[in-house]
Amino acid sequence: MKIKNQVMLHRLIGKIDNDFNISESDWIPRVAAWTIDALSQMQVLPMERKKRTLEVSERIAQFPCKINGTELKVYDKNGNEIPQLNEEGSCGCTRYNSGSAREIAVFDSSNKTGVQPMQIASIITNYAGRNFVLDCDKIELNFDTDYIIVESYEVATYYDEYYDCECPYIYDNGLLLEALAWYCMFKYLSRGSQHPVFSLKSPNPALNPYMQWMSLKVKAANSTKIELSNNTDGWNNFFYNSTFLPRG
Repeated sequence: MKIKNQVMLHRLIGKIDNDFNISESDWIPRVAAWTIDALSQMQVLPMERKKRTLEVSERIAQFPCKINGTELKVYDKNGNEIPQLNEEGSCGCTRYNSGSAREIAVFDSSNKTGVQPMQIASIITNYAGRNFVLDCDKIELNFDTDYIIVESYEVATYYDEYYDCECPYIYDNGLLLEALAWYCMFKYLSRGSQHPVFSLKSPNPALNPYMQWMSLKVKAANSTKIELSNNTDGWNNFFYNSTFLPRG
């Protein structure tokens, strides 16, 4: 998908390399994950609904990445939605929704005026007792099937041929790019790497990547949100209900 005002990952990597002149290169494959973490902390991480078909073995479907339980929907092979059971998973994640609620119209047939007032009644459909529980990155079913269809709310990514991996979308904002570069430098030094100029122990904010990140992240987030609210260029497609956008 082509989208305007997007910074490709290699642009950020080039900035980091140019600004900090890191002598080694093992940090480069980690930039995508670091960027996702930073965007998430700033609450400007592009997200979108994704649909997957997962194979089921012994009533367990393995998700390829960490599941976001927000608005998670599971369907059987016939397209019927499977409700989630209210339990707690072994990893402490929440299992909820014992049934699927829906509303139906009920007409009062005892009314003799010829006008049947409509009432709304809520009923629970349990699909013959079928349900699932979410346990970390596994979906456990209480019925036999060979596959399920899952809709989940995930990070919006594009495939980068050069790096041969899924990379996050980054909005083209100068302050945002600067903050991301400092965050990546902070994470690089946090792994025990050394740099001849920058250090996490330095009391000088200009030389301490963590201090720079903490100083810039709120400013960068606000700047990005303001620009997105004025010039979306399709970016709203990546934000569920656009809830991150500033309200007027």
